[in-house]
Amino acid sequence: MDLRSLRYFCAAAELGSITAAAEHCHVAQPSISNAIAQLEAEFSLRLFNRGRKGVTLTPAGSDFHQQVRQLLRNAEQVEARFKQRRRSPLQLGIHRELASRDSAWLVQLLSRSLPDHQLEVRSQPQTPPALWLTSARRVPAGYRFVSLLDQQYHLLAPRGWPLPQPLTLQAALDYPWIDRLDCEQRAALLSRLPQLAEHCLLQVDTEDLALSLVQHQQGVTVMALGDDADSLPTDVQPHSLHGLVPPELLGRQLGVALRDDIDPAVAQALGLP
Repeated sequence: MDLRSLRYFCAAAELGSITAAAEHCHVAQPSISNAIAQLEAEFSLRLFNRGRKGVTLTPAGSDFHQQVRQLLRNAEQVEARFKQRRRSPLQLGIHRELASRDSAWLVQLLSRSLPDHQLEVRSQPQTPPALWLTSARRVPAGYRFVSLLDQQYHLLAPRGWPLPQPLTLQAALDYPWIDRLDCEQRAALLSRLPQLAEHCLLQVDTEDLALSLVQHQQGVTVMALGDDADSLPTDVQPHSLHGLVPPELLGRQLGVALRDDIDPAVAQALGLP
C-alpha cells in the first residue's frame, strides 16, 4: 500500500469511472486499474462493482474509502508541515522524429505522472536514458513500451486545395509532394505509392518544417494526427488516407519506452506491473 495507490483509488471512487480518474490524476488508465487491483489483493477486498457505466463502491469499498480519505488528509498535513520535496533526476530521451506539439504533450503527461522526479529532457542523450519518448515501431531493445497517444496518418494540404473524399492517388498527384525523411512510415508509403517520389518538390527532415511548408502552399505531405487534429493551423486541411493505403500503415502509437532496469516505482506510476 502506498499513498499514490490510495489517491488513485479515491479518484475512481469519487468520480465513478476509471477513465475519469486517469484524466483527473493525469496518468494512463492502467495506472488506476493496477493500483485498485493491488489494493484489493493486499486487503482481500472487492472494492468496486464494475459495470458498463463505470464503477461503484461495494459496502466494504465504502468503508475502506472513508478510512483512506482520513489517512490521506493526515498524510497531506504531515507533508505540508515537515516534507521538503527533493525530486530525483530522471533522464528522458526524445526521438527527433517527434513533432514538437506531440513531444510537448507527452512530456507534460509524464511530468504529472512522475511528480517526485525532475525530468532531464534530451533530444540526443549520450547514454541510454531511463525513458524514451518514441513510437511503438521504434522501441529500442531493452525497453518496455507504454502507449499514451493513438494517431492516424493523414494527407495534409493547404485549405482550399480541392481533393476528393475518399482520396484517390491521382488527386494527390495533382499537387507537389513534400517528402518527409523523418517519417517512420516513409519507406512503406513510397513502396506502396512510388508515384509520390516522382512528384517530390522538396525533401525535409522534420515534421514541423513540413507543416510550415504546407501552410505556405508549397505542396502536400503526410502526417500522423491524434485527437488534436483540430489544433492544426486553420489554413491546413487534413484528408483521410483510408482506401489509399492499407490499414496497417494508417496508425501510429506514441508513448514512453522504459528501460528494463528502471526503478519499479517509476514503472508502476506509468502503468506497468
